[in-house]
Amino acid sequence: MKLAPFIGTSPRTIPRKINQRNDGQAAVIDSYAMTAIWKHKFGRIRVDPMAHTVIVGIVNENHHWMLVVMCPHEKKTLFLDPLGEGKGKTKVCLQSTRAFMWMKGCKVSGWTCSTLPHNRQQDSTSCGVLALKFAENILLGEAIEFETSQKAVHELRLDIATSLLRESDDLSRLCFYCGMEEQDEEHWVISYCTLQIKKISRNMFPDFINITFALVIATIFGIFSIN
Repeated sequence: MKLAPFIGTSPRTIPRKINQRNDGQAAVIDSYAMTAIWKHKFGRIRVDPMAHTVIVGIVNENHHWMLVVMCPHEKKTLFLDPLGEGKGKTKVCLQSTRAFMWMKGCKVSGWTCSTLPHNRQQDSTSCGVLALKFAENILLGEAIEFETSQKAVHELRLDIATSLLRESDDLSRLCFYCGMEEQDEEHWVISYCTLQIKKISRNMFPDFINITFALVIATIFGIFSIN
């Protein structure tokens, strides 16, 4: 399956960009849910497998990251382990993804699990980076051909970090304490998350009067007491 290329894009953002051009072909299951599927704990994972061509998720087992790619219409799963795919883990992947698809009402007769050729990690820390890169290449329909040396992995980390920053939402108006969006109106906000009082407007009163007023209001509402 050849999908439109997006050079320099983080694997986390590629499904969204692919779907903008290919009408929902790709879906992502976060690592918590994918690891739960690996353990046959399906819960309430809201995804309709047959509405997508490919579903990607990354499993964490014993602090090691592995990629799982489900192709519902082809009745197959691709399993890529940066350390190499053993028969035991491949069997676990087959059984867990097939059970998940069956639970979702899909026909699983003849479901298979295979892998793709790839270079292995050369250290004990790059599994997450390689799993993301595996996902990127598969989603873009490209062969998994890239170096896994220390220098190459470092460059991949920088590329992922840059892509995440570039694709992030604008957080400039969010409060650093509580995460709520600041308002344009002149008013006081009492943040329960850290028992901090913050002032959005500095134009109402001098700072020392504002602080005193805020302390009084906070005490009245029982947010904290002054001994």
